Amino acid sequence: MGILFVSFRRRDQYAFLSYGFLGSSIFAAHAENARAFARFFFLPRVLRPVGDCDPTTTILGYPSSLPIFVSGAALAKLGHPLGEINITIGVYTSPQNHLIQMVSSNASLPFHEIAKAARPDQTLFFQLYKPQDNILAEQRVRAVEGAGYKAIFLTVDAIVAGRRERDIRSPWVLEDEERGFSPAHSEGGEVDSASGAELNSLGTAGALIADNDRNMTWEKVRQYNGYFGQYQRP
Repeated sequence: MGILFVSFRRRDQYAFLSYGFLGSSIFAAHAENARAFARFFFLPRVLRPVGDCDPTTTILGYPSSLPIFVSGAALAKLGHPLGEINITIGVYTSPQNHLIQMVSSNASLPFHEIAKAARPDQTLFFQLYKPQDNILAEQRVRAVEGAGYKAIFLTVDAIVAGRRERDIRSPWVLEDEERGFSPAHSEGGEVDSASGAELNSLGTAGALIADNDRNMTWEKVRQYNGYFGQYQRP
């Protein structure tokens, strides 16, 4: 996948690459994921009637021009100044040509602002990382539903953040160059030697999931079925 950076400061590029393009630790899972996808190929067919192919389909009952949708991913503003709204505009060109967009719990814009940017007949899904606070979780689900989102995907793949060391370092790597200061270590975390303020040692990825419910189970899904809606256990 090629990426074109247009009118971005170096800081924006560095943060985008550190968070979005690199894996954790020694990048073992990152490399294995690339190898796994590289093993998939389209099987060519011949002498098939392809003059009038129709790729349109429905996803959870909602129409889509292709059998794919835009999956939820955090912080789209790292890649474009308009953030998720740029995706919302881009995936819908007409009622006949559009894809479904899933908006992340950790989007760079409030989910209701993204919904306002959508066309009246445009379908949006929502990716929910359930917070520890059950009341807050229910309020968020109700608000997302009220904003017009058509489906909620309960996401449970980020109980513990991987240690993305370049992501963790990125907030002050360029600060060293610009200000001439370096973070000094102290017990309990890193401290900025200029201001004395404690620095974020979790990185972008770790900070995003810090409040996720780490005790989520299928039993809890059954308990919360009233506001999560119908669930299917694989």
